Amino acid sequence: MISLFRKIRQKLLKENRITQYLAYAIGEIFLVVIGILIALQINTWNQQRIENDEELEILFGLKEEFENNLEEINFSIIINSKVTEDCLQLTQLIRSNSIENNPELVDELLVRVGTFNSFDAQTGVASEIVNSGKLNLLRNDALRTQIVNWLTLLVDQEEDILFRSDNYTMNLMPFLMERFPLANGELTKKLPYDKKDYLKTYPEKSPFKTQLVEADYLEFENQIWHHKHNNDYVSVNELNIKDFINITLKMIEGELNRKK
Repeated sequence: MISLFRKIRQKLLKENRITQYLAYAIGEIFLVVIGILIALQINTWNQQRIENDEELEILFGLKEEFENNLEEINFSIIINSKVTEDCLQLTQLIRSNSIENNPELVDELLVRVGTFNSFDAQTGVASEIVNSGKLNLLRNDALRTQIVNWLTLLVDQEEDILFRSDNYTMNLMPFLMERFPLANGELTKKLPYDKKDYLKTYPEKSPFKTQLVEADYLEFENQIWHHKHNNDYVSVNELNIKDFINITLKMIEGELNRKK
């Protein structure tokens, strides 16, 4: 094709047809420019198609991840709400001076207040798209902001989770270990994740008895209240996280529906 164009130009020059030569040269340039523009447009379409496919893959990955997180947060909310209920029931026993009269129930409650749960979110897809710079593949500005806020939200909740755990380990447990035969809780202990009954427990009660003096009751109530107080912060955070997950899922599903 290039050889043909060259021959035509040479023929026009030999015949001294300058005007036609210039017109032809301009036309040739125009055709080259059009070809370049078409090639660029095709390349743009291909790039957009690739980005659309990548965005779709990311959206499906985020959807699955947030659906798994919704299931896990619902489980955690149920477990931690039971801890709050157990703390309230234990407080009623303390205030009514019924600790010694209900040893089996107290043993069970002391185990249950310690079976709190920590929501461990899946963040593989969200972290990967943020850290790899693929976040811009999401065309929805609000969804991009939501993903960044999601990772920040999880960091913020860690403080309350750690505070609850540290308080339980360093304050409540030492108090209980000096005054209660905690091994009795083994007779009723059931861990939420032990769905196949792998757990092996003690077959009989401890021979030791509860050792509470009158001055211990106020501290006992305060220790249980403090544990409940810390657990309440975690529980409220989890309810807020659940709302956040539901909103995010709606945004993701909206984008997927738009692409159908």
